[in-house]
Amino acid sequence: MNKFQIPSTKSQTISKFQASKPKQFIIWSLMFGICNLGFSLTFTLDEAISIASEHNEKLLMTRETVNSARAGIMEARANFLPQINAQGSYTRLAEVPAMDFASPKYGMVQVPVFGTMGDTIGFTVVPGIVGVDTMEFQMGGHENCVIRASLQQPLFTWGKLLNGYQISKLNLDVQEENYRKESNELVFNVTQSFYSILVLKEFVKLTEDAYKQMERHLEVVEKRYDAGLASKFDLLRTRVQLTNMKPQILKSKNGLTLVANGFKILLGLPQDTLVELKGELSLGEHMDSPLQECIDYAKVNRPEIKTLYLSQQMAGKALQIARRANLPNLAFIANYDYKKPIYFNNEWGTDWNVTLALQMPIFNGFKNIGEIRSANCRVLELEHGIKLLEDAIEMEVRAVFLQLDEAKGLLESQSNNIVQAEEALRIVEERYKEGLATSLEVMDMQIALISAKTNQLQSVSDYLIAKARLAKAIGK
Repeated sequence: MNKFQIPSTKSQTISKFQASKPKQFIIWSLMFGICNLGFSLTFTLDEAISIASEHNEKLLMTRETVNSARAGIMEARANFLPQINAQGSYTRLAEVPAMDFASPKYGMVQVPVFGTMGDTIGFTVVPGIVGVDTMEFQMGGHENCVIRASLQQPLFTWGKLLNGYQISKLNLDVQEENYRKESNELVFNVTQSFYSILVLKEFVKLTEDAYKQMERHLEVVEKRYDAGLASKFDLLRTRVQLTNMKPQILKSKNGLTLVANGFKILLGLPQDTLVELKGELSLGEHMDSPLQECIDYAKVNRPEIKTLYLSQQMAGKALQIARRANLPNLAFIANYDYKKPIYFNNEWGTDWNVTLALQMPIFNGFKNIGEIRSANCRVLELEHGIKLLEDAIEMEVRAVFLQLDEAKGLLESQSNNIVQAEEALRIVEERYKEGLATSLEVMDMQIALISAKTNQLQSVSDYLIAKARLAKAIGK
């Protein structure tokens, strides 16, 4: 078990962790037994990847992008359904529109009375038209109220709505592939950080052991100096070498702390959380898949290549929409009103109407031609992008295979090298005690042994990380 700690009190760690992410605190308490472990979290590599997949902030942000794209499908689907709206209005007219009509004016008129001989014998009064009068007819009222329910349903759009809906579905697929890409990146980063911590932990131990070994050698040099068997130069040189090793120990510990902080960020943990790692630097199974098989698999399954293929399909749908933008659209519109006045009567009543509307753009300043050219260029751009990405993927996979071979070869050579360095150090130490070797030769062999062990640790780390990088490179 390997353990690293960031200095803080247990109470501060738990209180901040619980306050910032109470749900995660409860889950992790149950999963890893925080209380029984002294308020520290223990992870294997698989557990660390699982926690990071649920709580890494960048991955959570990408997940919300997927949810947004999923909501976009609902928006696009709504364009097929009728749109029902309600509205109300009140209008006060300062003057009501009116029409004037001419009408006869009735009254009593005096008419002559004729005798038998045709002469006027007098006058009498009878009803009749005495003139022309004007009549005003108001068209409405001063107060106008309307409550309306309207329905609009597209009937035929030349497939533009269907293509828009298909684009939204393809966009969801694109965002899911982007999420898979971020997830693969996160798995690789967690794996790399996990093994880096294990290597740095071993390196800290290695430097501390080397320091203790140098202290033991200094004791031998001091005894020989006191006995007159060693020069003052050997004594001073050994003390200087011992002092020079202290910064290396401090530097390795600081490097471990920095990598540990990055590891906790990847997992979404507070910086003052105490963490333990359960794992070892074992090589596991060797990669035995043929190079060309990995290249072919990567060109089909990498999220980036799938994203480009999906984007190409989206661009094709957008091109179809642009080509049909100038074609007419047919829609059905229906309105139902409850209003006052109604038909020149100042009272409440209902009315309705239906419409078949045909809309066709005539001239829009050649905007549609530009949209068609832009969409067509986007399709061609993605074709070139796919070819370019395929070449980049092949080069990346080949580079990772070379890294694997290099790390594997170094591992095979370093194992024998360490055995030889340890035996050489034992021999030179014995020779120094007998006065047959110098202190400088002992220190040189100690440095050689530290270098061999460091190279072995680095080779193991490079091999394990290269395996994780290959999995990412082929899209697993």
